[in-house]
Amino acid sequence: MSKNNTTNTALLLSLLSLGVLSPLVSYAQALHLPTSKDAFMHVQYNTASELADALSKDAHARKAIAKHFKISEAALVEYVRENLILTTTTQTISVPNYGLTSKNYMYYKMSTFKPGLKIWATRDGKPVLKWVCTNPIAFTLPAPPPKPVAKAAPKPVEKPKPVVIEKPIVVEKPKPVVIEKPVVPPPVVEKPKPIVIEKPIVVEKPKPVVPRVTPPTPPVPQPTPPVVTPLLDPCALMSIGSKTRFNVMYGRLGFNQPAFDKLTAKNQTGFLGASFDILRSPRTATSLYMNYSRNTHSAVCAEALGYGLERRIYLHCVDRVSRPYYGAGVGSYKTLFLTNPGISIGRPTNLGGKVFLGIENRSHTFIEVGHQALGSFQTLGKTGKVNLNNTYVGAGLRF
Repeated sequence: MSKNNTTNTALLLSLLSLGVLSPLVSYAQALHLPTSKDAFMHVQYNTASELADALSKDAHARKAIAKHFKISEAALVEYVRENLILTTTTQTISVPNYGLTSKNYMYYKMSTFKPGLKIWATRDGKPVLKWVCTNPIAFTLPAPPPKPVAKAAPKPVEKPKPVVIEKPIVVEKPKPVVIEKPVVPPPVVEKPKPIVIEKPIVVEKPKPVVPRVTPPTPPVPQPTPPVVTPLLDPCALMSIGSKTRFNVMYGRLGFNQPAFDKLTAKNQTGFLGASFDILRSPRTATSLYMNYSRNTHSAVCAEALGYGLERRIYLHCVDRVSRPYYGAGVGSYKTLFLTNPGISIGRPTNLGGKVFLGIENRSHTFIEVGHQALGSFQTLGKTGKVNLNNTYVGAGLRF
């Protein structure tokens, strides 16, 4: 074969090899199905390894999911890689479906999933993440089932070789030699040669062969997966944070005294409130507050200034569309009562309080209705007392 033929044959074999092997090369591609705007991730993956690699690169989704399940980001990636599988629901289930807004606020609503929906779950079927949006669908991270330990096959025991015991050699004793007396004169009898008797061969008994038993190999201990302690109270899973918050409010009010105008006073200054949260938890907030109220009439004017400590209690521990609340406050109040002739009647600083209820939405605007108890005092030239207790309605913002 010539040199050119050899070169052409090698080139042809290379092209054929590339043509056969190229269809076998495949790359895992992520899907881009439509998701909601509050999805944790907007890309779908088909294996747990691909999802774990994607979370390793997506810091925003990794940090939010790890914060929700109360574990570290590294532990989350390892948990997804080692314990999750892609499966479908086999029956109708009701689960908490979490969402993540553009401002990193996390909320949930109870959702009902029909059979056949793709989810990420543990090997024993406990739902963890929704496949299309990677949203958590569990209050807590379920503990994975223990991995099956492969039993080592027992090694065959070698049979001991049979021991052959040789029979001892029996040596017969020589018979004595009888010498007959000669009739004739005895010739010279030669002395018989001494008979040499061989010693018997002593055969040593073989020592018993003890079969050699190989001790069984101890099982290799498997690493214990991290135990995730389930939390029964969902409020411990999500917190509105520990940052302080300012609150401002403006509204209208009416004093309880019949002589004064109510919420529709023409020249009414109204109700102004401001507070500063000093302590917060998922369902409560404690604040320092200051309130100023003023209501005028054609003949009189009443106003009050107070400051103290108040506490709000929410009915829900997570950020839903709306969160009702109620609370109370106690503080120091100073009141002033002006009459038409210019006579002013005041009361020094004294103890007062308030009770209120309201509703707050997810944009942190709120509406509040409350009642202030400021006490009463004796007026000049009158037998009755002036009661400056009042009811207010206001709207405000927390930031």
